Parts: sequence; C-alpha cells; structure tokens
Amino acid sequence: MTTSTSEISRMLDGARAGTVSKEQLLAAIDRQLRQGTVNPDALLSALADERIRAGLPVELQLEAVRKVRSWLAVPQPPATRGWKEDGVDTVVNPEAVQKLLADGYGAVELGPPQAAPPGLHADTATMVGRVLNQRFQLVERVGAGGMSSVFKAIDRRRTESRSPDPYVAVKMLNLSFRDSAAALTLLQREAQKLQILAHPNIVRVMDCDRDGSLVFMTMEYLTGDSLKHKMHSSITGLQQTEAIPILDGIANALMFAHRNGIVHGDLKPANVIITSAGQTKVIDFGVARMISQSHYLQSAPRIHGSERNIALTPAYASPEMLANQPADPRDDIYALGCLVSEMFGGTHPFDRKSAAEARTAGMAPIRGPGLTRRHFKAICGALQFDREQRTPTVERFVHEFSGGADRSGWRYAGFAAVLGVLLLIGAVVTFERSPSLISGQRVSDTLQQASLVPNAVFRDCPTCPLMRVLPPGRFEQGSDPGAADATALEYPRHPVQIAYPLGIGVYDVSVAEFKEFAEVTGREPQGCWAYDGAWRERPDLNWRNVGYEQSASHPATCVSWQDAVAYADWLSVRTGQRYRLPSASEWEYAAGAGGSDARPWGTQPELACKSANVADQTAAAQFPGWKVLPCRDGYVYTAPVGSFAPNAFGLYDTLGNVFQWVQDCWHDDYDHAPQNGAAWTDGDCTRREVRGGSWFTDPAYVRTTYRNHFGVDYRTNTVGFRVARVLR
Repeated sequence: MTTSTSEISRMLDGARAGTVSKEQLLAAIDRQLRQGTVNPDALLSALADERIRAGLPVELQLEAVRKVRSWLAVPQPPATRGWKEDGVDTVVNPEAVQKLLADGYGAVELGPPQAAPPGLHADTATMVGRVLNQRFQLVERVGAGGMSSVFKAIDRRRTESRSPDPYVAVKMLNLSFRDSAAALTLLQREAQKLQILAHPNIVRVMDCDRDGSLVFMTMEYLTGDSLKHKMHSSITGLQQTEAIPILDGIANALMFAHRNGIVHGDLKPANVIITSAGQTKVIDFGVARMISQSHYLQSAPRIHGSERNIALTPAYASPEMLANQPADPRDDIYALGCLVSEMFGGTHPFDRKSAAEARTAGMAPIRGPGLTRRHFKAICGALQFDREQRTPTVERFVHEFSGGADRSGWRYAGFAAVLGVLLLIGAVVTFERSPSLISGQRVSDTLQQASLVPNAVFRDCPTCPLMRVLPPGRFEQGSDPGAADATALEYPRHPVQIAYPLGIGVYDVSVAEFKEFAEVTGREPQGCWAYDGAWRERPDLNWRNVGYEQSASHPATCVSWQDAVAYADWLSVRTGQRYRLPSASEWEYAAGAGGSDARPWGTQPELACKSANVADQTAAAQFPGWKVLPCRDGYVYTAPVGSFAPNAFGLYDTLGNVFQWVQDCWHDDYDHAPQNGAAWTDGDCTRREVRGGSWFTDPAYVRTTYRNHFGVDYRTNTVGFRVARVLR
C-alpha cells in the first residue's frame, strides 16, 4: 500500500488557510481511501496532529475523523489493506492468519474484529481513537504480534502543558487476565525494574497501567526500522559497516541489563530498532518473562506444546526458555548467536527451527556465506543447547567473535574501512563507538583516531556518558555592554581560540550514571538546598532524593563541584582516558555551538520551551509570582535528559534543566581571562562557576553568556554537571 499523504497534507494546508472547502477536503480523503493511496491509521494520526495544533475548525476535524473511521469499519479488498507484524508491513493474506498464530507470530489483521483465540483480546486492532484512562489517545497502530499491539499515542497531559513532543508508545497486551488488578500489580513490579534501564541502546519504559481489563505499558516513542525489516532485503547478511554498530548497540544493551539483573528473554530482530537517527535500540526487555510467569493469565493458544510460550519466539528462544526454566543471561546469548548468524551470515543457524526441534533432529548450526571460521566458532559457542556449555557472557562472545585484540579482526577492519571512506570524501559522520566490544581492553590506536573525527559520538564503556567530538573553532566569549540582560560579570567580551578537538557530554550526567559511581566508590553526599516556595537547606536530601520526583534518566543533581570532580576522576581511572569538567570557555563554545546567539530562540521567547526546560507557564501554575517565559514545557522541576531539541552541535540541555559546574575558579569579570580554552584557576577557588541556568532560573539569565558561582561543597537541586574528555 502506498502511504503517501502529500495530497491530504496540501488539502489540510488549504483548509487551514480557507482556500479549500470542507466538501473538497472530505472528497480528497474519500478518494485516497478508495484508491488505497493513504494509510488510514496514518491519516488519523495526521488529523490528531491538527487537533493539537488547533489548525482546523473542530467540526471539520471531527467530520474528517468520522469519515476515516467509517471507512475502517467496512471490510476492504485484501489488496488495499495491511497489517503490521512486529512493526513490519506485510501484504494481507487472510488464509494465512491461523497459520501465523500457530507459528507463534500472531499477526492481527487491521479492520473489522476477527475471531480471536482464547485468552487474546479481539479488539486491539480497532482501538485507534480510544483514550485510555482519560489520558492516552491512540492515534495509530504501529506494530502487532501475538503478545501485544503497539500504538502511537498522544499523552493528553503533555498536550495540556503544550509540550513540543506529545507522543508516547503504548504497548497493549493482547492477553486477557483472570484478575486484572492482581496482574497489574505483578506487571508494575516488573516495569519498575525496567525503569532502571536508562541506557541509550534500550527503549525507555515509563509506566504500566490498566484501563478496565486492558493492561498496557507506556514507553518512549521511536521512529525508525526494525532489524528484521533491514535483514529481509539481504540474503548474505548486512554489510559489516552496517552490522558492526548494530551489534555494538545490542551488546551494550545486554551487558547493561545483565549487570542490573535483567534478562531480555525474547531477543529477536523485531525487538531491535534502528532509529531514524541511526541509533540501535533494544525493546521489550523482560516483557516475555513477566507475561510467561503470570499465573493470572487466562488460557491462551498452545504453541509448541506450551501455552506460556506465546510470550516467546521459538526460532530465537533457548532450550531452557522453551522449557519455562528461570531466565538466565545465557538465554540472551543463545538468541544473540542466532541474531549475529543472520546479520553477518544471512542465515538462521537452524533454518528457523526451534532449539527443541533442532536438538531432537541432531542438527548442527548452519554456517552462512558471510561468516569466517572465527565468526562461526564464536556463534557455535553461543548456540550450545546445554546452558552450562554455552558462552557465559556477552563480553566473552564479542571477544571471541571479534578476535580479541587482533587488529586483523572485524572490529578494526570495519572501523578502518569506515574511517578511510570518511577521509576520502571529507565527510563528517556520526557513529557510536563502544570499546566494550574489545573485551575491556584500552582503546586501540585505530579507534582513537576514529574518535577524533569532528561530530562523531562515542562512549568509552557501556555505562559511560555519551560524548561528542567538537571541532576546533574560534568565538567571542562574554557579552557586549549594550547586550540585553548582560551583567558586568560578562565583560569584557574577548576572543577565544579552541585550537583542539574536544570531547563533551551529549547530555548532563544522569542519575543512573552517577548512581554507578556512588555505589562503586561508596561516595554518598548528603544534604542539599531545595526550593518548595522558599529555599531551605535540608539534611535529609541527596542525589537519590532531591525533593521532587526523578527517574534514572533525569540529570543528577544535589551534587557539589567536589562531587562532580570526583565523578570525572573515577571515570578517568575506569576508562584509562582523561575526563574532567569543561572550562568555562569550552562550555560556552559548546553551548553556543560556536555561534554568537546567547539563546537558540533569539528574540522569540515563546519558542524557548522547544529548546530548554525553563521557568515557564507550567511552573507558574505551581509557583505564582515567578518570572516565567510565555510558553509551556510540561515540567515544573527537571526533565529527563534529552527531552528537548539539541543545539547545532548536537548537545542537549546546555540551557535550562540544571545549572552545570565548570572547572573555573571565580572572578568578578573577564579581565585577563584565558583566551586559549583553558580553565581559569588562579582566582577564588573556594567558589566555582556554574553555567546555563535551570528549571528555576529567572529567564533573563538563561543564556550561554550568563555566569554565576557557588562554593565547592554547595549542593542544590538546581545544579548538575556534564563532563569533558581530553582528546589531544
């Protein structure tokens, strides 16, 4: 089916401008629906966007929605309809539905409700438009499988607060429960475990809830393509330059989850998403296990002799998972072996038979055409039917697959090839580097050189901060005396030359990242200044409890300058690289992306909430009397890192959210300030600079040039930090 909505988009533009009548718009919608040139779910999503923008008259918007829904209620010829199984578009073959269910795929047909097997909800395919718990409006179904359906949804709380991104993903379980309330308690307990998985290669789980008998989870909404879809187009496997970073992301996600005591349990190509930005995201951690272990589940279709295996995909499940044994990290390694065989060799190692069938038949793994002997040997170790004989860890598997420190291995060859292309064409490319894939060894010279490519992103360990390489550059630091809101602290304006590449944190250091440092080192800072209508010093607060609700993905706060320096020192020892706080001039260069604008929204303060978590109308509702910007960002206190648009360097939250510590000792102005990017360390070093403003800050001071300072041991829930890494 063609999913272009360009004609509809033009008609909507015309309807907003008054140049297209209601009759013309409705006729265009009807014509494209009949011709099959528009996806009805996508059209409903577009109309929902119109509601958010308040672009169309309400009556016209509702009439257009009714027309689409009435069309969905009428059975259509198979050639013009489709379903999505695990996020992949498939041509409808109604005769194959029962076979798919029997094979464990459970594709659910769009359109009129079909008879569903016992234990499955029959109506999830027709729920577009429904509002769950008076909050989540389902606007488009983006995926479906035997266990769940995934919807793009509008979070009404976000729209009420005029958040620039109102969308979430709602994963609705297709399974029925005997006791929904008790089942929800079980699922919420499991969902809380998943919420600690704040990692860039793992989809973020927000919450678990129910609406009547419907149990659902809310997650971050991703745009991109599944690994399954990518591999469908290749019979010999992916190109190494494409497969290596995907394997990096999967391995990093698994290692992080295993260290946190969580096993995925249903790793498969459809559960790996390559986002539109090229980032690998693993989804559905632990969901299969939490379902299969629920004794509240009603009877469901028996698949391969076990009704609970509806939560598994047999072609990737280990023998132990198929036998309903307790999950173990080695079960994920079996699935990873299957995945890697397909990615690099183009062939499932057991011709898509389950582990139980392959073992009974005495099958040996199939070596795909794209696999070397070393690759195949590593895969065979991961695919041992006996868990005790299987490769014990993800790190060990990757070490064996890559050949360890051998420079002739795939890891180095792949990156050398990529780097060679970059140098030939003079391009700037973004990729994510993961030295964990060389078994904990220090970064090779080849990777070190690759990390120096301007604009590249990298990570020195799976749980280290994500870093970006900034190019050398020159800028003017400080403010001119005539600049709006400028203070004497920002004079005189002076040139600064950053003559070296610099690694800078893409985000502020998160709660999850600081938590690992605190638990390893035993450093538990205590006491923090907090605002609840007035500022008070509270000895009961610390980075774990800052006086308002935070998750693992929020910025760490209630940390002093000394705490931030200790974190950077620990990171240096851990990685063998030199981490520190950025200097004030490095920070200002990074925050301003080398430009001259003190704020990305310029002279349009109503646009501030797209770029930063600032004192806004949301905060004013709770704290009347605040000076605020004329917009709503949806947050009174901190927001999860990366919630707003990045600056031109690809850095998030340089303004707002939390102030950020820098290296520099305090001076009352810029007289004799360094002009080479170095930190200024000969002033009052009992006080250190903070930059960028916070969720609390007067709007006049939320800009790249504003300076403030606190004592080195001062902690407040408006101050956090980001780190820099020396690349010279």
